[in-house]
Amino acid sequence: MIIRASIRRVQSAISVLHGRRAKAGLARPLSTLASLLFLGGAIVPPAPAFAIEPGFPGQEAFLTRAIFADGRLWILSDAGTLSSVTEGQDTRVVEALPEKAFDLCVFDRHPMVITGADGPEWTLRRRAEGAWSVAATIKAEGDLLLAMDCAANRVTLLTTRRLIDLDRNRQNTVMLSETLSRGFVSAPYGTPDQFFLGINAGEWGGGLRRIDRHSGKVTVIEHNATGELCGGPLNTSCDPVTGIVSVPWKPGCIAAAVGLVHFRPHGRVVEVCGDQVKRLFYKPYGDKPSGGNTKGDEPFSAVAFFGLTRDADTLWAVGIDGIYRIGPDGTAQVVPLPRFKEIGGINLSFDLPEFVVVLTNVNQRRSISGAVPILVPRR
Repeated sequence: MIIRASIRRVQSAISVLHGRRAKAGLARPLSTLASLLFLGGAIVPPAPAFAIEPGFPGQEAFLTRAIFADGRLWILSDAGTLSSVTEGQDTRVVEALPEKAFDLCVFDRHPMVITGADGPEWTLRRRAEGAWSVAATIKAEGDLLLAMDCAANRVTLLTTRRLIDLDRNRQNTVMLSETLSRGFVSAPYGTPDQFFLGINAGEWGGGLRRIDRHSGKVTVIEHNATGELCGGPLNTSCDPVTGIVSVPWKPGCIAAAVGLVHFRPHGRVVEVCGDQVKRLFYKPYGDKPSGGNTKGDEPFSAVAFFGLTRDADTLWAVGIDGIYRIGPDGTAQVVPLPRFKEIGGINLSFDLPEFVVVLTNVNQRRSISGAVPILVPRR
């Protein structure tokens, strides 16, 4: 009864906020997908006050990050539990770290985590040759930790007030032009001069921010071509950004994935060059997309995307119905999602040669959703 009442309140609020667009979507339920995707979940509004969520049974599948390093898949839950699965083995091994892990990335081909996010000092830990070592410690100085990004020669930490570059034994700090609020930074991505953060607030949008590494200036990147409520191609109030990567064929530009499943799927891939935003790719969802067209040229139901990666000349996006190889002309080839196997409470697949695919339930905290795929490059 509580869940049904909550859903009724959410539906009422969406009708007011999103007008005919939302009503048309709510009037038509999602088509049946792969059995592991879009299982009904109760809505939980974002709760930005905590870095690590309290644990509960089944939370191992609420994954915030996944990487491939040291010959295995590494996965991090929003309870701060880090674990790994080796291909060909049916066990998930939990790492015994001194503190809960807040974020995870690959540095110099090995796993790197940041721990102790709610304490006065954060610890950067690197695993190599089967053991964890302390790479650096960072004073919190009253900040909240938001995200970590690893590049070839440095690790970057983003806090509510600072951008911190860690280059071996040196720490370089730039104060931000404004204080950021804690939310789920689903897609941190660094370049030599800029730091991008994609925010996934589920039905509340999230959008894209850009931070100048030299000045600390924070800029919201968005574009509403139609001027309509929730108009795209990139709308901070309505579009969760779930992945960022550089565009293979256009140096200096990035691609960003938009993905939301809230009663129905919504998403696209956009290209960002400076302050210019354009849609790169979208696909209507289903054989007969529900709801007709919006006032723009996109249907009410479109494939939601939940991650991006690239190789030398190819952009890859993982959607709710497959893995897309997107070309510079906006066309795409799609490979169906592989068959998943449950290992230690996690649904995953090692079947593809280029990628490991793992399902996460973490979006249930921000929308009426279910499991969505994370694309993990094997390199």
